[in-house]
Amino acid sequence: MKTKNERGLTLVEVLATVIILSIISILAWSIFFQGTEYSKKAVSKNQMQQEANVIIASLNSIHKRSIEYSATSNNCILSVQYTTKSTTKTEVFENSQMCIQANDFTINPKTTDADIHLIIEEKNNPKNKIEINSLLSRLKEEKKK
Repeated sequence: MKTKNERGLTLVEVLATVIILSIISILAWSIFFQGTEYSKKAVSKNQMQQEANVIIASLNSIHKRSIEYSATSNNCILSVQYTTKSTTKTEVFENSQMCIQANDFTINPKTTDADIHLIIEEKNNPKNKIEINSLLSRLKEEKKK
């Protein structure tokens, strides 16, 4: 009695292997792309938070050293015009990848506090944004008698 040579694979075995490998590779591929997308969002949020910190620090500095100032937000640009003892200057906050918006406000010598509502969002993905509420304050100057 002769035995047959059964070293090869059947078509069913090859198809089953291809299907299992396809399912595993699709799952791995989707997990990889979800991870990279999440990483991009996290990096973008980090950049927006850093930009907000810089803006708030600059506004705080302007608030403390200027006599009066006003802030306006238009077309994703925040513009602050301020007057110190000797000059009037304008500082503009803008970013090519982010839209910067804030409530418009004016501070004069009679007011000491500024309530700021700052919104920074990604231009390519407006759903990815941060909002910051901050209060800038300075000491009242006492009138000399």
